[in-house]
Amino acid sequence: MPASSSRPRDTGLLELRSYAPSGRRLGTAADCYDGSKWELHRGELVEQMSSKDIHGLLMLLIGSLFRTHARPGVTGMADVYCDLTDEQGPSIRAPDVVLVGDLQRGKDDYYRGIPIVAVEIRATQAKRHLDEKVALYLEHAWPCIWLVHAEKEEIEIVRPGMGSVVYRAGSRVPLVPELDRFGLREVPLSALFNQEEATRYDAEWARSVGREAGLEAGLERGRTEGLAKALRRVLARRGLSLDANVEARLTSCSDEAILERWIDQATVAESIQDALK
Repeated sequence: MPASSSRPRDTGLLELRSYAPSGRRLGTAADCYDGSKWELHRGELVEQMSSKDIHGLLMLLIGSLFRTHARPGVTGMADVYCDLTDEQGPSIRAPDVVLVGDLQRGKDDYYRGIPIVAVEIRATQAKRHLDEKVALYLEHAWPCIWLVHAEKEEIEIVRPGMGSVVYRAGSRVPLVPELDRFGLREVPLSALFNQEEATRYDAEWARSVGREAGLEAGLERGRTEGLAKALRRVLARRGLSLDANVEARLTSCSDEAILERWIDQATVAESIQDALK
């Protein structure tokens, strides 16, 4: 949604608008501004449902999950206007949450790309209006749509040209690769509906995983550095000198199995080439 246009635009009195054959008022993209209650579907105004109670909570939980686990350069946003205008008319729709990888920074405009994931929460929205939005997303080749059923506590994942998959209580929901910043590939369904369960995958969890990953990386570096040091000692005792190229190979090698093989070969090799082949 445009970020800086906080005041309503002069779009004309709603009461003076003409009606479409569907019975909805006609509108333009000017009706869709920050704080507006309207979306636009092929030239017709559609009222946004307010994000209250369970609807707002689910937006918060899913948005937080996306922002915490998104890879660098990938952005999670809530309630953002997306331009889906085509030859059938102007459309400005607002998914509840989107995950995008092509956000243009510093632009006060609608989002005009294709989200990695778009989330719609089926709580306060009318089913007919929600189905209409999802059909539009699919027509514009949006690759992954989450339909979150608040009352049933189910998630339906829809992709173009494929049957939908429903995840129910007790199951785990797979995440797109762009959400694997900390190695998370899936989450229990309950983590998307229950605030206490969601904290298991929040920023503090991510930091703890990062610390563990850093510790493991440090231990691995220590092991490879120790093997390289042992290899240098063996080569020195065998009278096999290291030139700059050989030293660079030892320094850059991070594979423990290769270093161990080189040590074994160095105990009997007659040349550096034989030791490090």
